[in-house]
Amino acid sequence: MSTKTIAIVGITGNQGGSVATTFLNTPGWTIRGISRDPSKPSAQEWASKGVEIVAGDLDDIDSLKKAFSDVNVIFGTTDFWVHFQNPSVQEQAQKEGRTANELAYDRELQQVKNLVDAVAADTSALDLFVLSTLSDTKKWSKGKITWNYHFDAKAHGVDYLKEKYPALDKKTSLLQLGAFMSNWKQGQAPKKQEDGSYVMMQPMSGTSKIPMVDPNADTGNFVKALTEVSPGKNLVGAGSRASWDEWCALWGKHNGVKASFQQIPRKFLDDMGDFGHEMADMLQYFDEFGYDGSDPSVVNPDDLGVDVKYTTLEDYIKKTDWSSVL
Repeated sequence: MSTKTIAIVGITGNQGGSVATTFLNTPGWTIRGISRDPSKPSAQEWASKGVEIVAGDLDDIDSLKKAFSDVNVIFGTTDFWVHFQNPSVQEQAQKEGRTANELAYDRELQQVKNLVDAVAADTSALDLFVLSTLSDTKKWSKGKITWNYHFDAKAHGVDYLKEKYPALDKKTSLLQLGAFMSNWKQGQAPKKQEDGSYVMMQPMSGTSKIPMVDPNADTGNFVKALTEVSPGKNLVGAGSRASWDEWCALWGKHNGVKASFQQIPRKFLDDMGDFGHEMADMLQYFDEFGYDGSDPSVVNPDDLGVDVKYTTLEDYIKKTDWSSVL
């Protein structure tokens, strides 16, 4: 049986690792994992499983071109937060009188462009380019939401692809992963109250539905599904669309406790500075315009017409250890 090769940018991350796991267990595929440092332990762990590990840096287009040589499918992802959290970005922002959000936006957008340029350099063997992205909040909010930089950097990279490389666009599918179900580990978990009940607090409505995903378990499943259909999809990768009210009801039922959601003023986030302002604008966007901005081109996993495995919110809650919260 002939085999195909998938190149995975960021194989040591959550998304890339999930894609690698899925395709390692799919007959007919070989995997080329791309890492800035192939010698680091996390990259070598993949090599021990049979993955070809090659050097590739999103700031070095030539390295990406070499890494993408003769592959059939490319999965690409970029990370706004690695720039935002970089001390050098924080220092540069202060010197230039800009925000770290703006600089991180610039850096991520440039990396998306570098990725796209490298993919477009030789598409002779390419069947599909899957780009991990998010919706254009400025566009879909008609300019109302201006501080959701980690969404817009990715979306504006897609604009670049479509405008500069129409031929590559015909071989591209977009993957918008939903809100990570694991985000409770970053301070979003319900808090225990004096009466023994639990309350989750966010500056958004408890009834607005959000697509939610287990990225470690399911990113690979969504990419695999996209290889089984024609290119040109704009897939929201999620196992459930649920509100915070529904989240709390499922979580409370599973853990045998009373749990509820409380909407709080966005000032709680705005007072946290640039990071908080970004989060507040993102949640306002979800509330008023939807996670994907109600983009008419969006499809859901069940719309693809192929079998797609995914983790529902209830599945995730049941399999997760909540002892640190309870």
